[in-house]
Amino acid sequence: MSIQEICAEVEALPVDERRRLAALLVSLRHKDLVDYRAQMARKIDDDSPENWVTLEEMDRRLTT
Repeated sequence: MSIQEICAEVEALPVDERRRLAALLVSLRHKDLVDYRAQMARKIDDDSPENWVTLEEMDRRLTT
């Protein structure tokens, strides 16, 4: 299957399925990043409220 065929198939998917595919591609990209897990662990362990993101801000970031 060519990349053009894949692109055509992706364009035909419903929005929810495209979002799932986008999430999969991002997760695959992160697996390729050597320091990704360490970066995420530092962010998760950060207990400084000034570095936190509200749920509303997270929702805004994910929907734009």
